[in-house]
Amino acid sequence: MHNGTSPSSRVVELDALRGIAALAVVAYHYTTRYSEQIGHLGGPLPSLLAGKYGVHLFLLISGFVIFMTLERTHGAMDFVVSRFSRLYPGYWVAVAVTAVVVYSIGLPQQALPWPDLLLNFTMVQDILGAEHLDGSYWTLQVELFFYVQMLFWFMVGQLKRIHWIIAGWLFLAVLNGVLTKHRGYFPYLVRELLILRHIPFFALGILFFRLRNYPQERRLNLAMIGLCLLAIAVAEQPVFLWVAAVCCCIFTLFVLGSLRFLNMRLFVFLGGISYSLYLIHQAIGFNMIYRLEHAGVSSLAACLLATGASIGLAVLLSYGVEKPAMRWIRTTWQRRGKSDWRVREQNERPHTSHAACGAEHRFDG
Repeated sequence: MHNGTSPSSRVVELDALRGIAALAVVAYHYTTRYSEQIGHLGGPLPSLLAGKYGVHLFLLISGFVIFMTLERTHGAMDFVVSRFSRLYPGYWVAVAVTAVVVYSIGLPQQALPWPDLLLNFTMVQDILGAEHLDGSYWTLQVELFFYVQMLFWFMVGQLKRIHWIIAGWLFLAVLNGVLTKHRGYFPYLVRELLILRHIPFFALGILFFRLRNYPQERRLNLAMIGLCLLAIAVAEQPVFLWVAAVCCCIFTLFVLGSLRFLNMRLFVFLGGISYSLYLIHQAIGFNMIYRLEHAGVSSLAACLLATGASIGLAVLLSYGVEKPAMRWIRTTWQRRGKSDWRVREQNERPHTSHAACGAEHRFDG
């Protein structure tokens, strides 16, 4: 089913891509986004707008890895425990730490009403009508709803018909996009629960997994990738077609085994802490940049110092909370005898001589 690229090397490459994408998002937030929301004292820094689209690379990676995970999962609760242990412990601590900073020394506009703050612990605060404590959190609900959809199709035994499922997704995504552009009505809950603005990117990740692992489906998967791009072109703004095309180019190199050069200590390290870095960097980093600039530090130096501090916090969160909690929850689940747990651990950790960074591939963006 596979060509010469080993599974472990593929996981390492994906993890490296996650690390690069996470750093791109941080760069965008600290330069362009900070300029838009607050304003650098020394004037705007060079725009790094492209960094925001690192989120879309996360979506493709998530589609690829979650489908791979479900193909090797033997029970629905295994998947539920896997996703819960991966997402929530680190997220809860990140929300708590961010809240301490925001409500003690934070900027006035960052503080939320207490009901909104409490709803942030659910990870689905957006659909519940609450504001995000940290602007980066919006993608987590998208990711979570994708997991729920994939779990549903797994439970009803329909993943073997994934191409028909993707076709349905694309139809609804196009319908939503066309109606939105022409000021028509599309049900809000349907759009949000089915994540129709983002589902074509998840679908691309799934199709690249199929393209890589099922050579007999090559023409079908290539055709479906083309349909995803067409759906994005019709339903979204033109820039997203360019973003999708670049992501497809990256994944084409990936499945051809041409990204092995990314198996470098730095990239693997960043991939290992990318989820924690994503969770912890924006609200806290904005506070640090603001205070450093008002203390006379240049805007560029303030951004670099905030990046270093965020990476340090991410290391503490990742190795102090996220990974230990994930191991404990999964080990406890196994010991209670409720799981076959036959999903190979490589789906959750990159195997590499450089590092033992535990990381499942998400936007995680």
